[in-house]
Amino acid sequence: MTNGIDKKALFKLKSEPYLKPISDLGVGFYNLDENTAILSFQLSNTKGPLLIHKNNLTAYAYFESSNGSVSDVIELEVEDSNKGLVTITLDKDFLQASTSTKVKGQVYIGVNNVDNKPEYNEVAVFREFSFEVKDALINKISSFTKMEYIRMFDQLKTRIKQRVLDIEEAIANGEDYVAEMKSVLQKGIETLNQIVSDGKQDIQSYIKEAKSTLDTIKNDAVNTIEKLSKDTKSSVDSKVNKVVETIESTSSEATEHIDDKMSEFKQTVEDNDLITNELLDEQFDNLDWQKYELTNDDGTIKIMNLESNVEKLNKMTETGFFYTTNTPDLPSDVSSDGFLIVYARKGNSPIKHVYQPYSQNKIVVRNYYNEWSEWQKISQTQSDTGWVPFKIINGGRMNTAYGYGGDRNGYGCSYRAITNGSVTQKFVRVNADNVEHSQVIAQLPSNFAKSPQVGFIRAPLIHNGTSLIVENDGTVKVFIANEPEWEKSNNKYIYGTVSWIE
Repeated sequence: MTNGIDKKALFKLKSEPYLKPISDLGVGFYNLDENTAILSFQLSNTKGPLLIHKNNLTAYAYFESSNGSVSDVIELEVEDSNKGLVTITLDKDFLQASTSTKVKGQVYIGVNNVDNKPEYNEVAVFREFSFEVKDALINKISSFTKMEYIRMFDQLKTRIKQRVLDIEEAIANGEDYVAEMKSVLQKGIETLNQIVSDGKQDIQSYIKEAKSTLDTIKNDAVNTIEKLSKDTKSSVDSKVNKVVETIESTSSEATEHIDDKMSEFKQTVEDNDLITNELLDEQFDNLDWQKYELTNDDGTIKIMNLESNVEKLNKMTETGFFYTTNTPDLPSDVSSDGFLIVYARKGNSPIKHVYQPYSQNKIVVRNYYNEWSEWQKISQTQSDTGWVPFKIINGGRMNTAYGYGGDRNGYGCSYRAITNGSVTQKFVRVNADNVEHSQVIAQLPSNFAKSPQVGFIRAPLIHNGTSLIVENDGTVKVFIANEPEWEKSNNKYIYGTVSWIE
């Protein structure tokens, strides 16, 4: 590992013909280790380290958990060909399947027979070894799948928090602009009010002055008329015409003065660039801030009844958060009432709908790019029957070998089915004696195996190769290797696990 957090254990294996007890490596890994659980083996013989190179030899390893989980036959990586060092990184799926168990393993090396001639075939099997796989503490509070969801939603929470901070910052900047505009508007209003007030005072002053002048002239005229009342009519008419002309001239001058003041007031507004309602609206529209409403004013999301109409659903092409009822065209096992998130890029496409029913832990999505796709599930259903015990029939005894119920903790006769999405893995364990060759030893539920399944199991050494067959009608038969040496007795046992994937 380039980060230096790998956990590497070194074990020395010697190619020799002597049977020895299974070697406990004294090491352990955890079921959450990923690409860090590494086993290194130094392969040697009586002369020293084996010279291993991919051109002449290939090394493999196979692992089997005490709970029946097994690995693939895995090719080992040559680390140092001169020192016989090979390594393997344990697969995380196998570690998870082997939680809280002891795992046995064995290493094999074979000569690369490029000519494919049987006489050149050479394979060496090294002695067995074992190590433990423990359950990580974090799994005490949730399953592995739940932990992955916790990680996913924690990352989503971080992203949403960052988005909220960005939005709040944008809104804060927008509020600064609004405050500044309000300040300018208030100053403009105050200036306008002052100009209007000054204009009114000037107008009232000129009107009062004009009225006073008119009153004075009127009084003078009346006095003149009274004084000259006895004069000739022509003289009176002449005086009257003169007074009328004076009044008209004074009134015209007052009107012109008022018009000049109003023009001056309008020019003052234009010259000082005072804010109008239209200009204020335009400057608000030009501010750079989030103007699209994702939720209601109180923070709740919008509720929409789609009435099982796919056309209404297809028209939801703008980004937002919604609670929809009668959502159309969902898979049959998905509730039609739930939360819908719409993601839309600039333009007409692409668009993504992410839907999650309110009462189910399921997520379905659909996309638009030129046309809408069907709803697709992105969550998987998991189930596990656990180990279901079964009985040995036709005279056999059950759970008699490998210290069942004792210190060795041998397992008993049982079967199990684990479903993960569309993949189902099945297991059958047997622990019995007092059985015969080709005997039906158990009856499982019909169709537990969709097709016949065969696997090798443990028996006394002279009967290595004994096998078990599980038929699709549920019957379980045992076929004894080296059957002539076999006898139906309490000393002849069978023990092992058969597993397959459907």
